[in-house]
Amino acid sequence: MIGAPSTLKLATEQVIASVRSRLLKSQSSLAIEMPSDIIMDSFPGPYGQVMTNLIFNAVTHGFADGPGGHMLIKARRLGMEQVEITFADNGSGVPEEVQRRVFDPFFTTRRAQGSTGLGLYIVHNLVTQQLGGKITLVSALGKGTTICMTLPLFAPGPGAAG
Repeated sequence: MIGAPSTLKLATEQVIASVRSRLLKSQSSLAIEMPSDIIMDSFPGPYGQVMTNLIFNAVTHGFADGPGGHMLIKARRLGMEQVEITFADNGSGVPEEVQRRVFDPFFTTRRAQGSTGLGLYIVHNLVTQQLGGKITLVSALGKGTTICMTLPLFAPGPGAAG
């Protein structure tokens, strides 16, 4: 069920509030740069799960080699019907051979540390299927990772192509 339309910034702030203790424990910081007037009529639960998984993935993988790191969530309108949301971290980056597989189910570079390899797979499916958007990953070793999502401002209806 689609929730009442709300601002993207408020929805994002609520997600961050729900993971704040994990951020503090990891000594990571997170900033938001988005206008307050982007209204979305979409699925807040799946959006929250996407953002939570991206945050935890950065903390677990991007900042695994040292305490803390910085994440930035930015958003901007693309015309009247879409929004671009960018999640960036300044972590260790993703090797090129791994980048091709990050959205595959059960793919992880940290199975021995308890990772299941489902985080980014779930993110990809939620973005492309439920939220009706597109997602890309750009990364360079030692320079962090950026995940860019293009989402419709209005959730797709049942049976809509994504």
